[in-house]
Amino acid sequence: MTMVHLSDVVVTKVSNTVLKHKHATRNTLARNRMLARLTETAKQGALLATHDNTELMWLRRHVGTDDIAEPEPYLFCFQHDWDALTPAERALRTIKGLAEFHPDWAFWGYDAALLWGLEVPNDLLGPRFLVKTGCSVTLSGGCRLLRPQMAGVLERVDGVRVTSFWRTVEDCLLRAPFSYGLAIADSALRAKGVSRWDLCERLRADCEGRRGCCRAQVIASYADGLSENGGESRFRAFFIAYGFPVPELQVEFRDPLDSSQVFRVDYFWRLENGTCVIGELDGKGKYTLQDGGDRGSVDPFVAERQRESHLTMLGHKVLRFTFDELKNPGKLAEKMRLAGIQQRADLAEEWRRQWYGR
Repeated sequence: MTMVHLSDVVVTKVSNTVLKHKHATRNTLARNRMLARLTETAKQGALLATHDNTELMWLRRHVGTDDIAEPEPYLFCFQHDWDALTPAERALRTIKGLAEFHPDWAFWGYDAALLWGLEVPNDLLGPRFLVKTGCSVTLSGGCRLLRPQMAGVLERVDGVRVTSFWRTVEDCLLRAPFSYGLAIADSALRAKGVSRWDLCERLRADCEGRRGCCRAQVIASYADGLSENGGESRFRAFFIAYGFPVPELQVEFRDPLDSSQVFRVDYFWRLENGTCVIGELDGKGKYTLQDGGDRGSVDPFVAERQRESHLTMLGHKVLRFTFDELKNPGKLAEKMRLAGIQQRADLAEEWRRQWYGR
């Protein structure tokens, strides 16, 4: 019979305790290190990419716990951060994470447009647009590949290689639907301070004979850098396509109750009968001080109601739009007609002839 001494049992228990303590300490250090890396990467506006197998195994073991998510293969972030992002912010972080993981990759099309700060509607965000001969990892939305020799000179934006600004704009307009393309074109004019005619000439010089060139020219011919965001652009695209007169943009008015305050309205129509209609897209909180000061924290709903009441005092009809109205164009057109803005069949037909080539 084997004899076990009490001292041996004690030593074994102590050794096991020490090993468990060391193991727990290593786990804690690894966890703290990885959480710190996730936090730092989030501050940089990217997803954490790692080539280290130990880190990768730790992260994947903790996906779904410790608030960790893996939105794309090999790319990680905190779940609560990911949930709080807009679609455009998610796409940007994914692009930056992929660029970190694959330094040889570059981006074109809508992905490059996001990096350049252009207004890319959410519906266009999905497949990645890669300048590469192949795709070595599986992406959740697939990928659109462009041969490197077709991409032209590449530049770096926020550390990511992308096609040049105007090449990016051209690639987007060649493939975008009218309202989405108008949002991109408007933001390009706004960013560079050029006219629609400059853009038309650039398209003529660079894109003649390419598929989609005619439609890109149509988009450029209606572009306006005064449009402040993609929502305003898409409503203007509706006015154009449905035969309503194109309004003036960003017209300024003095507040009738306080001359030091200035209103800048989204749309302004001067009708043939002499009346005027102000158009406002809800939800932007655009009540501003003349000197650019800060009004402080104000309930957005209250601010919008106050703004509308002051605009009404100017003697003009105020027509408010919500983004959801674009989903029902027939009802939106009826709303416009009831406001006195006449729909012209000849304008709608002219746009259809230009866009569809008939």
